[in-house]
Amino acid sequence: MPSRETDEVFKILVSQLAYTKMPTSVMGLTITAIGLFAYDHLGSIELLLSVVTGCAASVAKIGLMMAHHRFNVTKRASVEQAVRWEILHALLTFVVAGSVGWLASLIFLHRDLSLQILATGLLFGYCAGVSSRISVRPYLAATAIAIAAIPAIICTALAGGSAHWLLTALFAMFLVAAMQSIWHAYHISTRQICLRLEMEYQARHDPLTGLHNRIALIEGFETRGRDEDTLICIHCFDLDGFKTVNDRFGHLVGDELLAAIGKRLRELQGPSNIAVRMGGDEFVMLQPAVRSPAEAEAFAAEILNALRMPYILSGKPITVGISLGYTLERSATADLDAMMRLADAASYRVKRQGGGIDREVPQTLNFSAVSSAA
Repeated sequence: MPSRETDEVFKILVSQLAYTKMPTSVMGLTITAIGLFAYDHLGSIELLLSVVTGCAASVAKIGLMMAHHRFNVTKRASVEQAVRWEILHALLTFVVAGSVGWLASLIFLHRDLSLQILATGLLFGYCAGVSSRISVRPYLAATAIAIAAIPAIICTALAGGSAHWLLTALFAMFLVAAMQSIWHAYHISTRQICLRLEMEYQARHDPLTGLHNRIALIEGFETRGRDEDTLICIHCFDLDGFKTVNDRFGHLVGDELLAAIGKRLRELQGPSNIAVRMGGDEFVMLQPAVRSPAEAEAFAAEILNALRMPYILSGKPITVGISLGYTLERSATADLDAMMRLADAASYRVKRQGGGIDREVPQTLNFSAVSSAA
C-alpha cells in the first residue's frame, strides 16, 4: 500500500475493486472463446488447461465482486477488512493474468498466424482493461500486467523472424506505457478522493475549533442507537466572560481560546460522544447511550472542570466560566429540537445564577423506571 494513502483513502480505493464485473465477464468469455478456438486448431492439452483455469478464476472473481459489493452496501470496512478484500482480489486477478499469459505464450510458440493475431488482441485487451479498471490498486494492476505480458513477450521473441521481433518490441513498449498509465490513473483517483473527503470534512466541521458543526450533530443524533433501556443526553453550554476576553486581549486571543476549548472537548468526546460548536462561544455535547442520570451528571461535571482550567494564550493565563445546561430523554423517542430547547433553557437559567450546571428534563421522563431498566 503506498505510504501517501490515508486509511480512509485506502478503504475507498479497495472498495472500488467490487465494481468491475462487466470487464471481468467479458475477459472470461474472451479467454474461453480464443482458448477453445486455439485448442480446436492445435489440440494442445495445455491450451485447454489454461482456458479452464482462466474461466474458473473469472467466475470466482465475479462471485467475489458480488460478495464485496454486498459488503460495501451494508457495512463500512475497517482497514483490516479492506486488506483481506484486496488480498482476495489480488489472488484471483493474478490467476486470470497467469491464464492469459499462459494461453498467449502457447499460441506464440506455434506458427499459426491467425491464432497469433487473436492472442495479440487478447493480450492487448487484457492489459488495457487492467490499466483502466484496476489502477486504483497500482501494485496489483502492475503485477497482473507483468504476469500476463512478460511470458508472452519472451515467447514472441523466441518465435524468431523480423515480424515477431517487431511485435516483441511493441509488446515491451506497451507494457511500459501501461505501467505509466496505471500510476497516472491512480494518482488522479487518489487526488479526487482526497478532495472529496476534505470537502465532506469541511461540510461537517467548524474550521476554527475542529469540532463538529450543526450538520454533524443532526446526523449523529439521527444515527444514534434507539435502545428502550438507554437515555440520550444533550449538553448545551457557553462561556462566561468571553466578551471580556475579546475586549481585553483582542479577537485573535479570543480565537485562540475557542481553539483551545475545541482541543479539550475533542479529548473529552471519546468514540461515541459528539462535540459541536454551534457558533460564537456556544457549544453542544451529544452523549448517546447513557445508562443512568448519574452518568450524564458526571459527564457534565467533567466538561465543566476541564473547560474551567486556566489557558495559557499568548503568554497570558486566562480562565473563563461555563454555564452548562443538559437534558435527558429516552433514546427510542428523543427529538433533537425539543431536547435543545430544554438544554438551552437550563443553560440560560444557570447563567443568570452565575454559571455552573443545571438540568431540565421532560415531565414525562420517569427516572426510577430508567434506572431500574439500566
